[in-house]
This record gives sequence, C-alpha cells and structure tokens, in this order.
Amino acid sequence: MMSYNIRRFRESDAANVSEVIIETIRISNTKDYPEDLMEELIKTETPDKVSGRASWTHTYVVEDDGRIIATGAVGPYWGSLNESSLFTVFVLPEYQGKGVGRMIVNTLEQDEYALRAKRIEIPASVTGLPFYMKMGYSFKDGNDQIDEEHLFRLEKFKQVEALVTDRLYLRNWRDSDAEAMFSYCTDPDVGPIAGWPPHKDIDESRYIIKNVLNSKEAFAICLRETDEPIGCIELKLNGKSDIAFHDDECEMGYWLGKPYWGQGIMSEAGKELVRHGFEDLGMKKIWCGYYDGNNKSKRAQEKIGFKYQWTSEDVDVPLMNETRRGFVSLITIDDYRKTKENEQSAE
Repeated sequence: MMSYNIRRFRESDAANVSEVIIETIRISNTKDYPEDLMEELIKTETPDKVSGRASWTHTYVVEDDGRIIATGAVGPYWGSLNESSLFTVFVLPEYQGKGVGRMIVNTLEQDEYALRAKRIEIPASVTGLPFYMKMGYSFKDGNDQIDEEHLFRLEKFKQVEALVTDRLYLRNWRDSDAEAMFSYCTDPDVGPIAGWPPHKDIDESRYIIKNVLNSKEAFAICLRETDEPIGCIELKLNGKSDIAFHDDECEMGYWLGKPYWGQGIMSEAGKELVRHGFEDLGMKKIWCGYYDGNNKSKRAQEKIGFKYQWTSEDVDVPLMNETRRGFVSLITIDDYRKTKENEQSAE
C-alpha cells in the first residue's frame, strides 16, 4: 500500500493546489458537466482564490513524495459555531480510487471545525456524489435535486466532539497526545499541587490517557490554532467523584501547562465546561475543589463562578501519600442562570 503524507496548507502551496483543482475539474468533472461550464469554473480557481479560501478555512493537502496530489478544506457553515462545511475536496485523477479521498475526508472530520459541529454539510458535484454517500453523507432535508450551482447539498449529523471558545477548543484525549501531555506533566509545579506526582515517562502519560482520562467528559484543552493539548479539564460524573453523589451533580477537575499560566485560559475553559454541564448534560450542581496553597486554582474557580462552601482538614491525597487541607466550591444551575441573565442584560 502506498504511503501518503497529509498536512495543513501553506501559502507557498497555492499555485500547486490551484493546478490540482483545475486538472481534476478538467479531466474528472467534465464527464458529468458541460465543458463550457467547467471552463468557467476553472477560471475562478486561481492561486489567489485558493489562498483566500485558506484564510477562513482549515485547508489540507496530500503529498506523494513531495508532490501535492489532493486537497480539501473544512470551515464554519455561515459563521456557525456548531455547524461546519467541507469545501473543495479534489484528488488528481490518477490517484482516485486509492483511498486518498477517504484520507482527506477522515482528516477533515477530525479537524477542530468538524469536531465541534453537530452537522457537517458538503456541496457535492455529480461526480463526487457516490463517494460522499459512501462516507455517510445524505441529501440535505431529503432534497435529491441539484441546485442552481449545479451541486447536491449533502449533510451528516453527528455527536458534538469538541467545545469551542474564543481562544480554545476542548476535545477528547487521543493516544497520540501522550508526548504533549508528558511535556507538561513532568513539571513538578503542575501535578503535585493538584494532588498527583510528576509523570516519569511518556508511557505513564499514555497510561493516564488510556485508563484515567478515557471518559467522554475528559477534554484536552487545545489552542484553536493548534491541535496540541496544553492542559486538561474534566467533569467527573456520579461514581467518579468523592463530592458529587447524585446523577445530576458532577465535579470539575483540571490542570494547565505552566507556560500558559496567568493568561485566563483555565477560567475560559472552565466557563465553557460549566455551560456544557448545565445546558448539555442537565446538571443541577457542579462542584470543584483545591488544596491549601493552590491560590491559582482558587482564583480560577472564582472567575468561573464557583462559590466557597467549606474547608476540610486532613484530606487524604493518596497519590502523594499525605494529607492536606482542602477547600470545596460549588456552582448551581440557579447561579449559572443568574450570571447568564446579568451578562445578557449588560450587552
């Protein structure tokens, strides 16, 4: 089986991507469309058009020994935060039927824009229709007629796999994140203050991802311009928490890589997870805690909206083989609604 490399688009790729699109249209799409219509379309697919599209989408290219042989993009659907669209998926004719198209679509569906979406739309040509149907897309609203742009509108509904804020997106952990996790969790300033020792090696980080952070409510905190985790945030549902004892209650836990402290990242991630807990999961109470001396965590919880409840002495911290003083905070659904109403009235 041939091995291809897929990566994000670079500005220097524009001319080559334009050539891929033009050649594919001219050879493949003219089988299903009038030649004069395709020639008009070809005139628009200039390097400048490619670069412009890449400025508001995440565009990818596939290479074979350094040669760009395919491209595809994913971006927001008319600015929506929970709907996305695929654009300009093109594979050179000689590479069609070799799994390249599937490779592109699978990659686009793992991009931030797709992970956050509950619905993905694709404008499909007559030529590409059978392929997208195989990839799980169906006619939008059941309409199987071609539109004024000579395209079919297809869509796929899916479970939202990422939460998005202005600067961040939160997604589930992957095995491939172990190296990034280790780079932060080996720091003695990160784990011990939260109650766990520094990671000794990447294998330990890999084990934590597989066996501890395997819940669908355990999220890697990623900057929107990258796909690399810089921290972790989780809602521990009933059964995983020693504070929340009811099905409509949960506990928030988190850590953040030291290079990103003091930038408001944790409060931003925490507010989104609180929203998710109340609005998506139907929680009534969300608990949180911190140990004596962890003033950064205390401030983050206050910014998120948590309110102090009580102090516990001699709290067992088994991973550190010691006891500490612990502080417990809470935010209720009523607190959340009141804060949201105040914010909306101030706008």
